Amino acid sequence: MKEKLFAEFPDVSTEEWEATINADLKGADYEKKLIWKTLEGISVKPYYRKADTDGISWLLNNLPGEFPFARGTKKTDNNWEIRENIYEENVAAANAAAKNALERGADAVCFLHGTEADIESLSAGIDPSKVHFDFVENNSVIKTHSYHNAGANIIQELSIALSAGLEQMDALTEAGQTAEQAAAQISFSISVGSRYFLEIAKIRALRILWANVLKGYGVTGTAKIHASTSMWNATVFDPNVNMLRVTTEAMSAAIAGADSITVIPFDAVFKKPDQFSCRIARNVQLLLKNECNFHKIVDPSAGSYYIETLTEQIASKALEAFKKIESEGGLKVALQNGSIQKAIDESWKQKEKLISQRREVFIGTNQYPNLQETMSDKITTELNIRRGPQVFEMLRLQTERSGKTPKVFLWTAGDLAMRLARATFIKNFFGCAGYTIIDTNGIPNAAEGLELVKKENPQIVVLCSKDEEYLDLVKEIFPALEKEFPNIVRIVAGNPKNAEDLKAVGAQDFIHVLTNAIESLSAYQKKLGVA
Repeated sequence: MKEKLFAEFPDVSTEEWEATINADLKGADYEKKLIWKTLEGISVKPYYRKADTDGISWLLNNLPGEFPFARGTKKTDNNWEIRENIYEENVAAANAAAKNALERGADAVCFLHGTEADIESLSAGIDPSKVHFDFVENNSVIKTHSYHNAGANIIQELSIALSAGLEQMDALTEAGQTAEQAAAQISFSISVGSRYFLEIAKIRALRILWANVLKGYGVTGTAKIHASTSMWNATVFDPNVNMLRVTTEAMSAAIAGADSITVIPFDAVFKKPDQFSCRIARNVQLLLKNECNFHKIVDPSAGSYYIETLTEQIASKALEAFKKIESEGGLKVALQNGSIQKAIDESWKQKEKLISQRREVFIGTNQYPNLQETMSDKITTELNIRRGPQVFEMLRLQTERSGKTPKVFLWTAGDLAMRLARATFIKNFFGCAGYTIIDTNGIPNAAEGLELVKKENPQIVVLCSKDEEYLDLVKEIFPALEKEFPNIVRIVAGNPKNAEDLKAVGAQDFIHVLTNAIESLSAYQKKLGVA
């Protein structure tokens, strides 16, 4: 008789898990510490168990290729089409680039530039089944990229996609096509962002929802999905990080079972992608297939309590949002009366607040900037796509182009651990605007500090120390600093409780984790004559 795997480990109840967690929290608020609330209104728990999926058996008891297609549309593999964008505007160059991409691993190409008169020349010598034309209007391809880049959250993206798809189904059937013929024509082209598990669940939820829409027409089937990596989080500064972003995004799309995927080159946000960046973008997908074998495993996320639960929650919320759009007269009416734009704008404001406080992180842009990097001379295209990092990029480019680079002097003193931590924080904070940072390794007294300030001639001095030490330090340093250098801005790093006392003896500003970085840095740009 075979022993049950892991039989030697006793079952642990949810109550026991929770008791241990609460003991470890030592009185800290469970909700605040461990529950992540997404912009879609989903509360993500720190762990998931089988009990979390008990109420969604309808989702779990279906095989791949079966309604409602949460498991995907394929029964034996998870293969997808590797599609590559062609950025060349010259017809001959575009045709050559397309052939090069197909010879080097792409399954299909998409021409971004041209006219209908160019179609024959662009696709000359290429299998027609491997060619797509982005410049040709096709209402049967439901595109949500513009909503994604405008700040829409996942629920908004899905509800808009469903409404657009429903309107197209109605248009085609009213034109005389059968429901099966109409359904066969419709496909969805979506952006995939960097919230890894949520994006996996988004694609799975879209299949479920569209399968149910088609069921209402008497059609068995689901969405054909083309996924493109996001432009919303692509950055101009430290652009190589974009390679990492698109890799995780492509992974989400592949794991979720997208039918085709486009990886946008890492430099596409600020210039026309070159041969190298297009090659890297193509190779991301080739690695996911040939090194990771993602194309061989049907529904790799099946059975994950977390992803299955997310899929159900997203599908449920998106269905309600879709019903709301339909109750108001459909997508066209909602766009005409501005309700869609208003909802997306509210979502954008939520994201913008997180970005401005640097709680939404873009490595190299609003956290851990490369202080030696300059990008203004490398930008050759308009930065006209609305993106999350753009507000920080504009500040830094403003500094670069002004010819004035303010200096920030870090006056470190007192407690070693706190002064180092706060100096690092301030270095990142002002580095986001491209300022020069003068670091110090502990200043023993005001006299030595003033000599260093005189030598470096900064526009800003930031005192970095421990809250409990600030009052004595500020009393010693800031009056002397104000007397000798009255135009230098005097800042305290942190948010001490005795801020008013510190202001009374010379502190002018406080910078800490709750500071709105965009508002603060914009004000300093004006104050220092950079704007």
